[in-house]
Amino acid sequence: MSEKFNKTPLPENIAKNLVFIDGISRCGKSIFSSIIPSFERFEHLQVSTTLENIIPAIALGGVERDTARMLLRIELNQLSYNIQLSRNVNFRKTDQTGITNYKEPEVYLDRLNIVEGDDIVNLLRTKSNSIPFQTHNLMPNLDIVNDLRLDYKILEIYRHPIDNLYSWWTQGWGIRFDNDPRSFTFLHSYNEKLLPWFCEGKDEQISISNPYEKCILMGADLIKKSIDKQKKSTNPEKIITIFFEDMLRSPNHEIKKLENFLGKNKTKHTSKFIEHANCPRRL
Repeated sequence: MSEKFNKTPLPENIAKNLVFIDGISRCGKSIFSSIIPSFERFEHLQVSTTLENIIPAIALGGVERDTARMLLRIELNQLSYNIQLSRNVNFRKTDQTGITNYKEPEVYLDRLNIVEGDDIVNLLRTKSNSIPFQTHNLMPNLDIVNDLRLDYKILEIYRHPIDNLYSWWTQGWGIRFDNDPRSFTFLHSYNEKLLPWFCEGKDEQISISNPYEKCILMGADLIKKSIDKQKKSTNPEKIITIFFEDMLRSPNHEIKKLENFLGKNKTKHTSKFIEHANCPRRL
């Protein structure tokens, strides 16, 4: 199946220049998710639960990779196409993905008048705009991400583990992952219980742990898996490591690093978003 899969043709890729702002929950991604779209030639922030959940589904053997490749190619192509028409744009002012929180909201208002058709496809073939996505836990499955033939770069965000996992506890993630309908996390079955996909291999230990222990066991294991997989990356030039604490201390230094990595410069709007993120600040 794998040999056939590798030779299976896919539709043309018009979802180019994807930028994944990735890390485990509560690692500080939101700061970067608000600042990065302020760079030149960047669209506004996107999320894709399909992308986030189909990858662990592959890892657990629930979805064949040829099926996943086709589904994600269609999903991301359609998303890229719709962005150019302001279709499915979020107008909620309190949401980070709402266009009122973009550097130039009028861009998406103007696109409401664009006629759809082949001109949009031709634009996507040549346009160099990047599409930023806020994602969770792509790094532990980096080999699968690479196998999906995506045109991507990753900003992998790390935060001091004690602060990160303490934040899990304060937000109730010791019980929420498998009980809160708003967690939107891929679950798998263990002894007639549902557990997050990343518990695999530690299911028994986690299933008998209290909420505090679960935060430590799950979170620390995810951090370790992310580091181990990133060290083994066959495309390290596609990944930049950013530490949350460094952004708080020296935002201008980190912004310069991101400009060099992304090949795109900050704009006159960037300083406003840095200020809104309360950077710099004391730890």
